[in-house]
Amino acid sequence: MKIAIPVIAALMVAASPAAAQVGTPANPPPAGFVLQQPTDRFASRIVGLNIQNAANETIGEIYDVVLTDAGAVRAYIVSVGGFLGMGTRYVAIAPNAITFNREDERNWKASMNTTKQQLQAAPEYKWESQWRKRS
Repeated sequence: MKIAIPVIAALMVAASPAAAQVGTPANPPPAGFVLQQPTDRFASRIVGLNIQNAANETIGEIYDVVLTDAGAVRAYIVSVGGFLGMGTRYVAIAPNAITFNREDERNWKASMNTTKQQLQAAPEYKWESQWRKRS
């Protein structure tokens, strides 16, 4: 009995969800689970990221991410202009218009081929869907 408990405990750890996360294509995770990929990007690292243009000028900040019903990125909502929240405008930018590059292990850089004036002149994004602007 003393030997059976450690063996059962070891089997339970080996069969845990954490162990399933490091599977190989030959050993796929259970349905509904996703294996982590080294190229995964996180919204928490993108939201709040400043966008710079080719002249290295900060032209806006990623404020939010718009998703399709299927969960793909439809647009990045970028805040432009304003000071301390006053006069800030929001514009929707196509995902392929912003380039993300990793600066180091923890930091990303977002860049876009436009000027601050072009962003400020873009049509303003209005939250008119079932999901309203966050407070």
